[in-house]
Amino acid sequence: MLLLSDADVERLLTMREAIDAVEGAFGEYARGSALMPPRSTMMLSRFGGSVSLMPSYLEETGALATKIISTYPRNPERGLPTIIAWLAVSDPETGALEALIEATYLTAVRTGAVTGVAARYLAPRGSRVAAVIGCGAQGRTQAWALAETCPLEVIRVHDISRERVRRFIDEMGPRLGVDIAAAGSGAEAVRGADIVVTATTSREPVVRRGWLGDEVHVSAIGSFYPDHRELDTETVAEAKVVVDSREAVLAEAGDLLIPIGEGAIAEDHIHAELGDLVLGRREGRVEGDGLTIFKSVGLAIQDSAVASLVLRKWRET
Repeated sequence: MLLLSDADVERLLTMREAIDAVEGAFGEYARGSALMPPRSTMMLSRFGGSVSLMPSYLEETGALATKIISTYPRNPERGLPTIIAWLAVSDPETGALEALIEATYLTAVRTGAVTGVAARYLAPRGSRVAAVIGCGAQGRTQAWALAETCPLEVIRVHDISRERVRRFIDEMGPRLGVDIAAAGSGAEAVRGADIVVTATTSREPVVRRGWLGDEVHVSAIGSFYPDHRELDTETVAEAKVVVDSREAVLAEAGDLLIPIGEGAIAEDHIHAELGDLVLGRREGRVEGDGLTIFKSVGLAIQDSAVASLVLRKWRET
């Protein structure tokens, strides 16, 4: 059995390849050639964390994998990442375990990649200014994916930790070749931005409608609990909303469930799933669109697709 570390994955994987792989996975999902049971999550309230099990199979790609992922928002205080993950990759024909992949880095990359896919269809044309709220590992790969997808000139970043902001700027500025500026608040970060990404574990909105311009794309990828949200109700109610999976977001995403509970929107406020845009079944951004939102809670098909790519590249080396 093959054992790959985060360092191995980082050496083998590029963001552009991950974006293409994730886009293909959403196409498979929309065509009905993917198997993906709902995420099973166990909350460990005593420790302020959760552990989830995420299996999936992509028939066209031939990718079968199961991820075990933990989310502990207080981990940075312990010197550990908020998200820790492992992927078990199996042979779909025999069920034999082929590889065990440390997937903390892979999870961050595939989450960035789905924002890159969504931006291809929903970001305003010629977007130059992006804002990233949340400067952890997820925020880094969000910025990386947007820099691969859009002609960015400036990325403004904000986090409750000034140290995380400093590390983000020191690491990602030279890597992306884009000016990265620290913002003193979320409102300052998003003002005048063409694209806004939220990558936090916040219970309360970190972006509000009054802070945003008229034509903005927002990618909300941080929260996946029913009582957590990163966007206020006004932002969600005004926007064209695209999601990774209707079933998943209506079970897990407070960004939608809370406005639905308030009576501000109904379930049919969701315009489309991302796979519908990939296959051309529904339109993404069109002339006259103002706010667009991509809400993702993270799907197991993203992991299977990127794990399959990593294994193929390892075998080719």
